[in-house]
Amino acid sequence: MVIDKNRILIGFFIILFFISGYFLNLDFLILFILITFLILELHKCNFLYSSFDYILILFLLFLSIFFYSQFEIIKYYNIAFIILVLINIFSPNFYLKRIFVICILIFIYNFFFILMSDRNLFYLIIFVAFFNDTIAYIFGKTFKGPLILPSISPKKTWSGTSISFILTLFLLYTFNFSILNSCVLALSLFFGDIFCSYIKRKNNLKDFSNLLQGHGGILDRLDSMFFFVIIIYFL
Repeated sequence: MVIDKNRILIGFFIILFFISGYFLNLDFLILFILITFLILELHKCNFLYSSFDYILILFLLFLSIFFYSQFEIIKYYNIAFIILVLINIFSPNFYLKRIFVICILIFIYNFFFILMSDRNLFYLIIFVAFFNDTIAYIFGKTFKGPLILPSISPKKTWSGTSISFILTLFLLYTFNFSILNSCVLALSLFFGDIFCSYIKRKNNLKDFSNLLQGHGGILDRLDSMFFFVIIIYFL
């Protein structure tokens, strides 16, 4: 088994970054940094290609901040999110990039809403997603074997994904999620990763950026949470 030492080192600093944020109460600084780099990555990958896109981002972010305490509005955001994801999958040439950007904004809004509602849940989501990704990477490298969807995610193996699913399921169960909810959430981590990989392949991208050596960009690290935060709301 060959482990990328740079990936491990960068991963350690990422974990340290979030641990420091938790104990030093730097929640909003962390969220601001994540949002800033997400937008920069979308710009670099040409997902933002007109002034209209930036006006749309500012408008939706303004709505998110202004109505963050309105629990009902997030329901309509998330219903729109599901519809847009389906459009992205089944009509890939229909404003693919712009629709994906709106999905990212709804994802950010969910993160913001969760942070405002329960900061412990905010960090739990990050921890569970990082745990799942790390387990999948380690066991995928160890056991290797056949790939799940080589045309979309050329490194995701059945061995790594299966073991990470089982261990993540039990991890969620220890945090008082039911077995059924734990199963759904653990699966959502896989599908979030696959969906973002699908978007990258459609746009001939390996990663959204190379900011984090061995990990890709910020969005490449958050992609597995993509559906997780939406499902948390509905649960």
